[in-house]
Amino acid sequence: MEANRNSLRGLFGAALAIGAVATMALATIGLLNAASADPLARASASKQVKIVNFAFRPATLTVAAGTKVEFHNDGDVAHTVTRKNGFDSKRIPPGSSFSVRFKSPGTFAYHCKIHPEMRGKVIVQ
Repeated sequence: MEANRNSLRGLFGAALAIGAVATMALATIGLLNAASADPLARASASKQVKIVNFAFRPATLTVAAGTKVEFHNDGDVAHTVTRKNGFDSKRIPPGSSFSVRFKSPGTFAYHCKIHPEMRGKVIVQ
């Protein structure tokens, strides 16, 4: 009988130790996830600039580093989203989109090559 009690105590102690380790592991994972939530959220963040009536709306967009910006042509004619020595969407037909992920801070001016008076900028913080 005493041997059975000692065995049960040993098993109970082992179970408690395993539970404590599991709890610590889950707490650590939770802390890691909380600490990395912001970069993950920024990496998956997205914003939209609409192309309407020969203008980019908004003309100036401020985003966090890592944000993907979709330029959607809501107009009736083709446009481009072009940055000198940077990105170039080529012609974006009405109803279509072009996306750029802005990874580093700075101010990124762009224009439409077809309609040079159309200008905009993305400010990345």
